[in-house]
Amino acid sequence: MTRQHQGLALSRRLFLGGALGCVAATTTTAHAADDILVGPAATPTSDQTTRLIVAGSAETPCGAWASRLAPDMAEELGQPPFELSFTTGWDGVTGANLFDAQEQLSSASSTLLVPGTALMAAMTGDSRVHYAYQRWLPVLTICQPSVVVGHVSLHRSLGVILSSKTTRVAVSTPTGPELATLLAFDLLALRPLPVSGYATPDAAMAALTSGVVDAIQLPMDAALKDRLAMLDPKGFTPLFLNTPAQQTSTPVDLALPPTFPTILLRERRTSTPAFLPLAWQAIASAASLKAALVLPLLTPPAKVARWRHAAETCAGKLSLQQIALANGQTVLSGAKCIAYYGMTMPDVNVGLALRRWLALNLPRWRSALPAAQPLLPAPAQ
Repeated sequence: MTRQHQGLALSRRLFLGGALGCVAATTTTAHAADDILVGPAATPTSDQTTRLIVAGSAETPCGAWASRLAPDMAEELGQPPFELSFTTGWDGVTGANLFDAQEQLSSASSTLLVPGTALMAAMTGDSRVHYAYQRWLPVLTICQPSVVVGHVSLHRSLGVILSSKTTRVAVSTPTGPELATLLAFDLLALRPLPVSGYATPDAAMAALTSGVVDAIQLPMDAALKDRLAMLDPKGFTPLFLNTPAQQTSTPVDLALPPTFPTILLRERRTSTPAFLPLAWQAIASAASLKAALVLPLLTPPAKVARWRHAAETCAGKLSLQQIALANGQTVLSGAKCIAYYGMTMPDVNVGLALRRWLALNLPRWRSALPAAQPLLPAPAQ
């Protein structure tokens, strides 16, 4: 009886010990799962300084916005001031490559402020690109579309069809910010021919008024009204906007032309290629992107939520809104920011169609007409 009683007591101890062990293991697993899903608990301050990689020098539009955004974002996040790391180049490829290299480090705490020209470089297959911008998580975007001005008939008449006349377009480089204008004229069957070397609005206007080119692309900034007033007496009028949607925040006394999708639907209703209009949308959206604040792909969801909330608060500040309005720019956050960044990511078929179009036209453009003047650094228009 004594042995039987001891056996029962021992079995009871083993059972209770095993049950307690299972409960402890389940609790530990649940806590570990919570840490994986939501990340570490949010704290008002962090000892680790966030490094903001700026894809461009301090003189670029991206660099100017970095100096304005960094203090407000750090304050809203409750963090120490950001460490700003400016990079070389106007198109942002160098800074984007650096950010991609930092993503490989598990201890990195970096964010990126990048212009849309870096996204365009990836779309066009630039050999310098070693990043995939589709993997980045957008937090805030600053946009500024452009308007195409010139003396060109957008209606494809019989005379235009029978002639071999080309439409000369002032560009910084054939794959630069003016690529959307080149693709737009090609979709209208107006045979675009880029004339390289005009990297600033003033240089492009001089080429237009001297008859070197037929059309130019101007940013919709604070100086647009004065520039259009200078060109109008000479017969140069706005042709279309390089933006998928009509602008809502424009001066009341500034008459703007329709958007390019409206023009394309009117002029080429039945003979439009399948994928190239979508490629134009991606290129035009990227060319209009002055700066985008993005996080790495593997950022914990809780951190992404905190950053997006801070960005939405900063975007609503009157000081930033006034700066953007004075420069003809729009600050987007939240769902609008995500939707706009999504327009810069074309489908695979659309991307292949764009690459084929470039492979067909770039050799012809290079051999058709030499550059008009020495190439200047191209700001991200």
